[in-house]
Amino acid sequence: MSYHPQSRRVFLASLLGLAALPALGIKPSLAMSSLLARMRGGGNVVYFRHGATTWSGIDQIDWPRERQRLLSDEGIRQSQVIGAAFRASGIPVGEVLASPFARCRDMAEIAFGRVEERMELMGLLSNDAGRAERAAFLHALLVGPPTDGTNSIIVSHRSNIETVAGVRLAEGEAVVVNSNGNGAFDVEQTLMPDEWRTIS
Repeated sequence: MSYHPQSRRVFLASLLGLAALPALGIKPSLAMSSLLARMRGGGNVVYFRHGATTWSGIDQIDWPRERQRLLSDEGIRQSQVIGAAFRASGIPVGEVLASPFARCRDMAEIAFGRVEERMELMGLLSNDAGRAERAAFLHALLVGPPTDGTNSIIVSHRSNIETVAGVRLAEGEAVVVNSNGNGAFDVEQTLMPDEWRTIS
């Protein structure tokens, strides 16, 4: 699947009022062995949509934890599977960023043992104010991958990555993104939680 550079710019600019952004490419799925080699070498950004939740719908960040959508038992299991697969495969993990919603920060902490909450990763549907800025923040993360041999982890919402990268993720699903060095990025692969086991 691919996007014409000009149509991609027009889509983002018209949707969010952003300045035109560089185009991205969506590549065919990598063989698992190739993906593992790439991940072990670092320099990638892995964006996860939060795992399975207890209910569906839009909540508010100022709601107490007990009123928010939380990870279900399945979402907790998905998070554990992902973390175990990263450790078993020897995939180096650098910064771990998450939306401040409980389901996102919980997934990050369960899977990777640490998390930095960022308001800029709050879902685009959660609050009208600052949508363009939040989309621009994610775009900057995707075009500026780590250079220390690790992979950056982001746990956030479907709306953010769908807007910025044109990828619609299921709960728990991830997309591996690699900067192409020209202010844009390539979508390398998407994986469901249990698929991470197959790359070790």
